[in-house]
Amino acid sequence: MRLRKKDWSSEVFEQFSDYLISDFEAIKGNWKETLKTDKLHVEIGAGKGDYWHQMSALYPERGIVAMERDFTASSIALKKLESNSGERKRFIYGDAEKLSEMFGPKEVDVVHLNFSDPWKKNRHEKRRLTYKTKLDDYYDVLTDTGEIWMKTDNVGLFNYSLVSVGSHKFELVDVHVDFRTTDDNDPFTEYEHKFHEMGQPIFRAIWRKKDVK
Repeated sequence: MRLRKKDWSSEVFEQFSDYLISDFEAIKGNWKETLKTDKLHVEIGAGKGDYWHQMSALYPERGIVAMERDFTASSIALKKLESNSGERKRFIYGDAEKLSEMFGPKEVDVVHLNFSDPWKKNRHEKRRLTYKTKLDDYYDVLTDTGEIWMKTDNVGLFNYSLVSVGSHKFELVDVHVDFRTTDDNDPFTEYEHKFHEMGQPIFRAIWRKKDVK
């Protein structure tokens, strides 16, 4: 469901323009140097920004980049900077159609896929964020030990991803079919809070890059 535009949305983009990245030619290959960090996380589909802000608070020494294509959701995430500032966090308003145009080879340590659109219809398979062409893109920008962290409430997407990612150049290193029964301190997203309160299981998997030459 599309969010209703806020009266202050455009103003927020101007207010926090220092956090917004759009000139990828200037920063591609230099993200870690620019953010003064040894670790770089990228969240695709950040929504209203809860996970982005919590990750930054949990790992202030790491670079945390959020990416969201919905204008209103992006503005809400940016507005939360009023009480969640951080020198190593950045935001990309746009689509993750081609990460390799935004990040250099082997520059990203973790790609986060949190509650991505499952695109349930077969004809929409290529839009899924764990489709093979997307995985090729992640593989290019991830470091030799880089990982994909995925959380979802959708068992269909989860099962699809286990097969799709598992048959690619990644190995499964962690998997849970009811993640919030563990003591892992991974932050909640806004969707995750809702599903957890409903008693709905959260599926989670981590894959690590393999076949590195």
